[in-house]
Amino acid sequence: MPMVELQPMLPPLPLFRPEEDEADPYIDEDQEKENSELIEKLPPQEEFIFNEAFERLKAEHPFNEFYKNSKIQYNFAKTVRALMDNYTHVKALKFIAKTEVWNMRNTELPLRPVVPRNEMKAVKQFCWVDSIHALYRVISIKVDKYIVVACHMNIHAFDRGDLRFLEINHRTKTNASEYSCIGHLAHGDIVAVTGLMKIRKDEDSIPNVYHVTQETPCTWMVSEMTLLKRIQFSKIPFSFLENGTAVALQWGQVLTVQNSDKYTNKNEFIFLGNGFIPEKVHDFASGLNPDQRMQLAGLTREITRYPPSNGTIFTHVKSPHYTEYLKVGFDAYHTAHPDPDGVVELCALMGATGVAAVSAGSFDSRSFKATETIRDKDVIIFSIQNVDDPKPSYLWKAGTRIVMGSSSMDANAVIETAMEQGDKLRITARLSREHLEFFFTDSIHIVSQREMSEGNNLQNGFLKQIPPNTNGRMILTALYGGPRIYPEPIHYVFNYFFPAENAIRLNQYQNEYVQRLLQNAPITLANSPFGCGKSMTIATAAFYAVLKSRRLRNNHQQLIVTQSNFASCNLVDITKKYTDKCKVIRYVSESNWLELPEEGRTDLDLPLLMQTEFIDYVMGKKYTNGHIHLNQMAIYLKEKNILQVEEMGQSCRCFFRENPDARKYNFSMLTKSFFALFQPEIVITTADSLRGVLSCLNDIDTVQFDEASQVPECALIQILATFPRVCFGLVGDIKQLPPFSDHLLTKHLVCYGIGKTMERAINLNLFPQVVLKTVYRCHPVTTLILGNEFYGNRLVSGVTVGSREELMKNRPDFWPNSKFPIMIYNNNHPSEKMGTSYFNRGEVLIVRELVYRLTSPTFNYTIHPRDIGIISFYKAQVSYLCEQFRSLDVKCGTVDSFQGMEREVMIVCLTNEVINGFLVDPHRCNVAMSRAKQTTIIIGNVRGLETAKHWKTFVKFAQENDCIKEL
Repeated sequence: MPMVELQPMLPPLPLFRPEEDEADPYIDEDQEKENSELIEKLPPQEEFIFNEAFERLKAEHPFNEFYKNSKIQYNFAKTVRALMDNYTHVKALKFIAKTEVWNMRNTELPLRPVVPRNEMKAVKQFCWVDSIHALYRVISIKVDKYIVVACHMNIHAFDRGDLRFLEINHRTKTNASEYSCIGHLAHGDIVAVTGLMKIRKDEDSIPNVYHVTQETPCTWMVSEMTLLKRIQFSKIPFSFLENGTAVALQWGQVLTVQNSDKYTNKNEFIFLGNGFIPEKVHDFASGLNPDQRMQLAGLTREITRYPPSNGTIFTHVKSPHYTEYLKVGFDAYHTAHPDPDGVVELCALMGATGVAAVSAGSFDSRSFKATETIRDKDVIIFSIQNVDDPKPSYLWKAGTRIVMGSSSMDANAVIETAMEQGDKLRITARLSREHLEFFFTDSIHIVSQREMSEGNNLQNGFLKQIPPNTNGRMILTALYGGPRIYPEPIHYVFNYFFPAENAIRLNQYQNEYVQRLLQNAPITLANSPFGCGKSMTIATAAFYAVLKSRRLRNNHQQLIVTQSNFASCNLVDITKKYTDKCKVIRYVSESNWLELPEEGRTDLDLPLLMQTEFIDYVMGKKYTNGHIHLNQMAIYLKEKNILQVEEMGQSCRCFFRENPDARKYNFSMLTKSFFALFQPEIVITTADSLRGVLSCLNDIDTVQFDEASQVPECALIQILATFPRVCFGLVGDIKQLPPFSDHLLTKHLVCYGIGKTMERAINLNLFPQVVLKTVYRCHPVTTLILGNEFYGNRLVSGVTVGSREELMKNRPDFWPNSKFPIMIYNNNHPSEKMGTSYFNRGEVLIVRELVYRLTSPTFNYTIHPRDIGIISFYKAQVSYLCEQFRSLDVKCGTVDSFQGMEREVMIVCLTNEVINGFLVDPHRCNVAMSRAKQTTIIIGNVRGLETAKHWKTFVKFAQENDCIKEL
């Protein structure tokens, strides 16, 4: 298989020539020679031993029952992928049988002599092997040896722990090479092992497969092997991450770089690299159907998996050409650069690749034994070991999707909290609704993460796919230093009304945003501080865009993209008030929908509407083209217990008579059918779910982003490239939290991948913009204080004091001053460190007492638990708070999770007595203090708060209004 030359569609690269003393020992430039090794002809005695072992394995191997329908034949493979995909169970049995022959030989022969080393001579790579072999993957590199693990569990099954790991050393002979392979292999290399020799000849017992690790002394060494052909790349631009690993164009994974310390300040440059990407390997030999694979995966779940290896960059040189592109960056169309399109493409692709790779790197492919297991209603609680590197506490976090294995069923769940407790990680996870029958019944349960789906990220050449003079092209050009998009003059601002039963008139700033969007402005920004009615403004704009589409008779759709599930629920609650006037859906995939908590689901969710829409077609009351799709609808409704077969129309009843076991349905196909039948006019979805609905959308008129200040630059560019002709609306608050940025991303990757697009566009006046100034959420005093502290005294309260003082007036026993809505409880209890986070036991006790006094029916006025929100700046403290209030409907979360939310009463926990760092970040502080409609209670060390930026303002006003208390 020839080297895969993956050249990015960028300007011509300068000729890449490694320095003379930097010859590449890893890539074989010679003409590939045919691997002509023949199947070994065994002497009679050895052949007898082999055949006897092979027949025994065909009768006794524990995996045999899963391969009863497999073809027993030996196939020659012409490519490495085919070689791996065609590795059958029978081939594994032959390899295991051959170990009996090698074992007999080891009693007679001395160890193979040392193979000479040659640092400059490459190991030959081949695409196929025609002798008895097993495939192994390099997972550990030592000074003088490699440790490889069997790619297929068929080789070691439940009983051959000696065959799970093998050692490659200076005695190993590689095919068609007279030199040692030491120094020439990399993590993820696949080798076909064709010969073994015992290292520990005095070892008679076979080690337990569940207990051996890559550090356990190996029983066998590889005596003969073939290195399989690598998927190689050359001269690919890449950038370093903060920890010395790298991300390269077109590869959505983090790469290891050899000799990465060669350059100083390497994070500031773009490099060109040569390297390879490891092949993906299945756990089991080929021949399993999906159901069998699932069963076998469940049976072997206790055997720890080893994560797939990252790709490796072997050699690299600095690229002044691309580094210059990086420096030009956002001035690409402003300076006299000869290739501005190339600059934009490199910067955008490099940023998007970095974000995608780091995101995918948070997946943990390992399996862990669950201990201290508890089932509590729809929640499972368990512990896993937290000692291996990388520690699970870095990768197992709130929102991570997991699967808990048992002998009866595998259950999907989503982590809610994860707390470090000594050398263990204590995890609480909510079960998917389809797996509520799961209980801890086995002696051992194994838990693992569910692999994230691969996204459709920016691809090379994306800029050429955006037609010139389209909105998308103009917006992208402006973002990279080109002409600004100036607002068209509005001679008369119409009055728009939110179309509820009692119509609500928008204020002048909201009206201007709606009108600009409807006037086909390429893009309109609405800088919307907290509580300014942005959701109602977005919903109103979408409704009037629907009316415009009807008037033009083009049946186009309006798309609304939110940054969180809560925000999309909030928009659904608003749009539900006019669903009698237009069709609205919220797109959420079925798997996600099954795992959402009750408060995260709505009546307009796709799975619910789909069930209702399909009933008449399946019952034969309505007719549709596409018989296969009708059958799919029938299966879906039957599996969801919406309709019984006898209730269906004749066509569907006939289908089930002929296919009584039909149970599987294609949700993606059903989604397309639903869109074609229902023809929604407004589609609401989250940024994470947007990828799943793109293929179902027809022509789009408008795309509006809610909480647009949190949209990463790469995600916005992806949408611009996907819908270049639509009108865009970005509604958000640049004074609140920006997009999340992983600490591994270097400065330029953050700049071009994450960015602060909306803030940059507003500060540079790149696009037409409107400022929404009227706040409808907070108590007027809170709005005044926050307006002075964070918004340059530009906010106007849209509510009266009387509508926000109910708690303060009715609970003088609890609230010291009915005219001031912020109270501070002093907390002198010290915080404690948990990993990189903090928690505070004393603070939890204070919060518990406050919630009791707010909700207890013994008082004459109480607050419902669901109207209380509790924020902590530390994830460890959030975990403790969530466990404390699990039985109450009280929302606990980090500052990030509360952006976009509101509650009647907010409790803000500072947790740490040292108030600095991100605790004084103005965006984070602003979000925390702007969630409450009535009152905010701050819990913190007053002495620390008095000198902390921003917090000292709240202390000053609280002192003046006698609102500082001790519990």
